[in-house]
Amino acid sequence: MNQHIEAAEPRSVEITVAGKTIQAREGETIIHALWQAGLGREIQTGCVGGVCGACTVTLRFKDGRRGGTDLACLRPVEEGMEVFPFPVDALAGPPPVSDPDEDKLRDVFPTVDRCTKCDNCTIACPMQIPVMDSVLRMQKGQFEAVAEDFTTCIHCGLCRAVCEDKVLPHTMGLWVRRSLGLSEDHPALDQVESIVMSDSAEAEWEYLLNCDDDERLKRARKFRKEGSLT
Repeated sequence: MNQHIEAAEPRSVEITVAGKTIQAREGETIIHALWQAGLGREIQTGCVGGVCGACTVTLRFKDGRRGGTDLACLRPVEEGMEVFPFPVDALAGPPPVSDPDEDKLRDVFPTVDRCTKCDNCTIACPMQIPVMDSVLRMQKGQFEAVAEDFTTCIHCGLCRAVCEDKVLPHTMGLWVRRSLGLSEDHPALDQVESIVMSDSAEAEWEYLLNCDDDERLKRARKFRKEGSLT
């Protein structure tokens, strides 16, 4: 009995990118579809890994499905998808300051109090950052929370582009993160006078490292499974 099962060919879908209609394979990303169609220049790319924000696009569907903004390197194609490149010009941020507070933030960004709470910035963010809420936290000086909010920010600039009040949310978020980092004292390891290691930790390193390669692998697997030397 023949057990060989041929893999099904991916279904073809039709999408439109910058007004050009192309055929794409279901499941592939917008960027890969463009590359396959020889139209890679239609959307600029950078890391192609969802980090740099260079391939930010807006999406629309003729059948009324929800569109919005996304990254072309991550978003899979869908039948009837209309893709519009939406690159935002880079904006150089001001230098960070030590010990940031509300007054220092307002000196650098007087735009922070312009927010009218429309929430367009949050809706536009392809990384699902609560941008508007974070701007309100900036106004109150809750900078640790702001830094956490903007951990995944790729600085695509969409929140700035859709803000009619010119608040500059992502630029402020970066400034807060950099200012907090500037205010922390993190000595390099070679500048630390002593590192105290417990007896159990010393024994674990001794057990894991002081043996040949084959034995080290066996011990590492055993240690990972049991969580201790006993």
